Amino acid sequence: MKTIWYLPLEIVASRYTQQLCGTWMPDAINKFKNKDDKFIVIEGESVDTQIKVGCVLDATGRGIYSLTQVSNFLKKIRAGNVKDGDILYIQDIWTPGIEAIQYALDLYKIKLKIYSMCHAQSVDEYDFTYPMKRWIRFIELGYDKMHEHGGIFVGSSIHKKQMRAAGFKSPIHIVSLPFGLDEVKNRIRNMDKTKQNYIIFSSRFDKEKQPELMIKIAKQFLKKHKDWKFYITTSGKEIRSSIPGMVDKLRKFSLEEPRFVIKENLSKNEYYQLLCNAKIQLNTSLQDYVSWTAIEASVCGCDLCYPNFRSFPEFIPKNRMYKAFDVNSALNVLNNCIDRPQQHFWIAAISNAGRLKEAEIICNGSKKEVNIWNDIWEYKNAN
Repeated sequence: MKTIWYLPLEIVASRYTQQLCGTWMPDAINKFKNKDDKFIVIEGESVDTQIKVGCVLDATGRGIYSLTQVSNFLKKIRAGNVKDGDILYIQDIWTPGIEAIQYALDLYKIKLKIYSMCHAQSVDEYDFTYPMKRWIRFIELGYDKMHEHGGIFVGSSIHKKQMRAAGFKSPIHIVSLPFGLDEVKNRIRNMDKTKQNYIIFSSRFDKEKQPELMIKIAKQFLKKHKDWKFYITTSGKEIRSSIPGMVDKLRKFSLEEPRFVIKENLSKNEYYQLLCNAKIQLNTSLQDYVSWTAIEASVCGCDLCYPNFRSFPEFIPKNRMYKAFDVNSALNVLNNCIDRPQQHFWIAAISNAGRLKEAEIICNGSKKEVNIWNDIWEYKNAN
């Protein structure tokens, strides 16, 4: 009998963390663990569900939650609850303080298999951590060493290549993003799915998501399509951006053009309802290793308009990608979506399969590195 110890992310209102850590991954791990194995969640101290400073997670909240979480796990080691052969799954490899866990394990002579999800980090020149590379890379490579007997999970092939180029040596499995398809389908089951002439932009408004490009596309599109609306959304209390003046620019355009609609403080169900009514989702991001936005939009029946850039060619159809940075190319794809609409449910289905594969590897190991995109296509071609 072994214990699978889980270090989830803190809950952030504007992110996916509550579903991912509260339901999607625990359900998957419980599905694949042996009947006699234990599954124990180690929480930390949450100071706020809102991001005060930072882009993806709060600048101080991430550290406070991680360090108290690590402290709570160290107490389990000290009390003799952590044994040889146990498994530790860390939902985000950037969990400050996890080196203290390895330090304790070495001194206690306890051998664990350690797994983590890597969402981006300094290997990506568009990630917010990249300017920290001068000091953060050494820590990242130290964390990598902790995973040599377990593994690291990523969403896309390009991310794995970047990590290998940066010196990561541990097994790296490509599993898309771990999406809970059944949970989301249950949420939207009774929602109104009448499609309206809506385009939705669901990304953050930070530099790497190119909101400036989004505004240019929206202006040109709305000028030509008088019967359409363009929605930008956030589950945060209000829209935020790391770009000086961007929030004012978004609000100014919304006042000038009432069909450019800002939706703030959305609950997840309110957001899903908007996706169920939208016909198209637009993405202008430079930095997405796969995309939560695409996965959720695909479940809700949205067509997609994404740049032909970075990870997107791995899972977005060619006729739904525009030339990156090119407004006219994006407008052409949007027009194609209007004239010949498509649905992309398989993106969510593959991501759900990736979540289950991730849990299977955590619980039972893997003799080879996995690429869910290749494995799924091989399976489809064989059948």
